[in-house]
Amino acid sequence: MDYRPEIDGLRAIAVLSVIFFHAGFDAIPGGYLGVDIFFVISGYLITSIISTEMEDGRFTFAAFYERRARRILPALIVVLLACIPFVLISMLPREVTEFSKSVIAVCAFVSNVFFWAQSGYFDRAAELKPLLHTWSLGVEEQFYLLFPVVLMGALRFGRKRAGVLIAMIAVASIAYAQWGPQTKETTFYLMPSRLWELLVGALLALWPAPKLRDQLPNGALDVLAIIGVGLIGYGLLRHSDVRYPDLRALPAVLGAGLVIAFAVARTTAGKFLGSRIPVAIGLISYSAYLWHQPVLVFARLNGFGRPNVGVAFSLTALSLVLAALSYRFVEQPARDRKRVRRPVLVALSLLGVSCLVGASSVAIATNGFEQQGLYFSSDDTRRLYELIERNTASDLMRDMGTDGDCVFWMTEFEAAAWGRLIDCSKRFGPATVILGDSHGMNIYNALFRNGYGKFVVGLVGPGCRPWARGPDCPYVGFDQFMKAHRETVGTIIVHFSGSHLVVDEHDRQEPADVLRYGGRYHFNERPIGATIEYLESMSKTTRTIWLGPFLEPRIDFRDLESMKRVARAGFHLNPVTVDILSAVDQHLRSEIGAQQRGFQYISFSDVINQDAIGLRTGECLLYRDFDHLSVCGESIVGKNLKPILLKYTSAAH
Repeated sequence: MDYRPEIDGLRAIAVLSVIFFHAGFDAIPGGYLGVDIFFVISGYLITSIISTEMEDGRFTFAAFYERRARRILPALIVVLLACIPFVLISMLPREVTEFSKSVIAVCAFVSNVFFWAQSGYFDRAAELKPLLHTWSLGVEEQFYLLFPVVLMGALRFGRKRAGVLIAMIAVASIAYAQWGPQTKETTFYLMPSRLWELLVGALLALWPAPKLRDQLPNGALDVLAIIGVGLIGYGLLRHSDVRYPDLRALPAVLGAGLVIAFAVARTTAGKFLGSRIPVAIGLISYSAYLWHQPVLVFARLNGFGRPNVGVAFSLTALSLVLAALSYRFVEQPARDRKRVRRPVLVALSLLGVSCLVGASSVAIATNGFEQQGLYFSSDDTRRLYELIERNTASDLMRDMGTDGDCVFWMTEFEAAAWGRLIDCSKRFGPATVILGDSHGMNIYNALFRNGYGKFVVGLVGPGCRPWARGPDCPYVGFDQFMKAHRETVGTIIVHFSGSHLVVDEHDRQEPADVLRYGGRYHFNERPIGATIEYLESMSKTTRTIWLGPFLEPRIDFRDLESMKRVARAGFHLNPVTVDILSAVDQHLRSEIGAQQRGFQYISFSDVINQDAIGLRTGECLLYRDFDHLSVCGESIVGKNLKPILLKYTSAAH
């Protein structure tokens, strides 16, 4: 097929969108859609190459997979090898172990499955995983493994019938993405829900677009191409936190399709996309995609946090420079069959993969070179490391407690679960129910670990708050249950993260940088008002308590050097967090106390003086991460909270 520089220009839009999004540019909230654009381009190019070679009688699987290997493996291996020294310098042993597992998954082209399997609200933040972006390579390689066989069989019946079959598969895929998976992670990472994006590109290759382009005047082509660019821009600039990639990804995907189909060299869009700078960026887009995530992650691990605009641009520029070098000295030579013959390519690829898998296996077997890394450390450093590992290595989801009877928590609260509450209430009387987000999970665990009662239920889930009760929240429908069975519940305790009750100067919710580093902020009255309204509504059915937010440390426990400074300073909480969330608490006291409410507000400062205790009590670090209590922290909080709740509930009788 003929080279089309405007497709490289489209690649430039895709890769810059992804890089800017990961660098934290708020102006492009939908920048992750760049991956979807890449999928459309890949589907188009691969299908064009395969169909053309098959019609000419030149297609062989050996040649096809050799081209894929030349395109993908050399640059990928170089980037993986380059990450290793930075991983050893910047990460704790358990993070080295996780990185090593991800390296093996990348080498096997199943990293999308790997990150899907370990994904979740409490998994390590995406911005701190050097290889998370390789999930898309896993999707593409799985596509390349299966699609040529399907296409070969379909093309035996002609392009038109092959197109019909592929269209049917694409419709089934987008229907699955829209209605099939039960979690965002499944939809995001796995090939069945991504297949339709690749097949849109495949349909473009099978559709007789060149004939149509020849028949249409330049003005019509321009309009169609500009509509495509507009649809892409709409997707990049108009994003909401939704289940993805479902039908709401369709505009960007169709936009990419329109650009590929109609933005030819004689159109305005084609001239822009085919100009020198977009094409230059497009040519290095694969290497830029490989380099950008490690560059951003290692910058964050070494003190940059969420980079400001200047730093973000500098890191983007560094990614592009590394990409240019990688393209010039790795990609181009590897694609030249005269310079690197097939036996040499195979030998070098096997050597590189073997070294990566071997080193990763050793790292996993030695728990991230744990003993080797600590061998030359001081006794104080080893003790600090052991303290951090003991208190922060576990996962909140796996630590959720239950007595197997009537002290339990739910991820869903459907009508089928109503009977369990009704049955337990007949045995133990009215329940204590905790509603909330991941912090609510902490409070449920705190009561469970201190034997609060025989009938305690946690209807708690990540991100679930009175003003943000999505369909996955376990206490959706609880108000309907209470209208029908209010006698089964004696006390409702609502608790969630306080960081959502402040916004920064740009009115961004949960301003992590303000909470961690300081800055201007004000109270977010919308969720405060929605919470008060919800609590007043629930208080009409039973006794209702708003347990105010606890102080969030906003300290990176993974950074051993930073933790040494924290230890030398006496394990104090982040003073910025203390100031801001203490102000939130005072604001809530004033807001609620100014009027007669039907519910009770309990300040967390009445439960435990966190500022005085700080981060550590004996051998207990109160927190497991930036903003969640550890197991022992839950026990300490629960010990203090239990008598307060019992006193309040007893006084109410």
